[in-house]
Amino acid sequence: MSSGSTTTPSVDSFIVAIPTHDRRAIVQSLMELGRVSEILKRPMHLTVSEGSNIPRSRNSAIDQIQYQYPDAATKWMLWLDSDIVILHDSAEIIVDAIRWAEANQVAVTGNYRMNTGENVLLSTRGPRPEPHHFTDDELVALPRPYPPVALTGFGFLYLEQPLSYRFHADVVGEDIHFWWDHPHIRLHWITDLHLGHHKAVILTS
Repeated sequence: MSSGSTTTPSVDSFIVAIPTHDRRAIVQSLMELGRVSEILKRPMHLTVSEGSNIPRSRNSAIDQIQYQYPDAATKWMLWLDSDIVILHDSAEIIVDAIRWAEANQVAVTGNYRMNTGENVLLSTRGPRPEPHHFTDDELVALPRPYPPVALTGFGFLYLEQPLSYRFHADVVGEDIHFWWDHPHIRLHWITDLHLGHHKAVILTS
């Protein structure tokens, strides 16, 4: 479909991919996604992958999805990091965003704080000019409910995922590489979705 399409494509399932290092995830988030599946009236296909690093874990998830859908070049799916908390009563917001994303052939994402305290959303896709994380004031000033943003992490991201893509990282993260490799994918922020982030931080004395 063209990027300007407003016809919702036929999607037969609600695919959720959770890359982990220990196969654990947050129960509250899974419960809320179960509600999303019910409202969409699509069975949830939960793919939990494990890897020694995040690109390997993401690629393992893609491998599993390819196995389930061998004839598909892309699949609409939700990436959810295992430490992201989807708050109670978020299901309707997520469903509306999913339907809007599919109808408009764009990706939608939620914002959360990184371990640095910065918002995960960026206003530039880079590598030039230098990446800029939206400040709280800049986010408040954006139009609602789905303003365009340039780049984000994969903590909560719904998109039509290319299944031939292999995630890779160096000094730059695998999520940034993905957006650099796919400059044509338009990205929008779900302004009414609020997420928690249980990021593990090592404390030293």
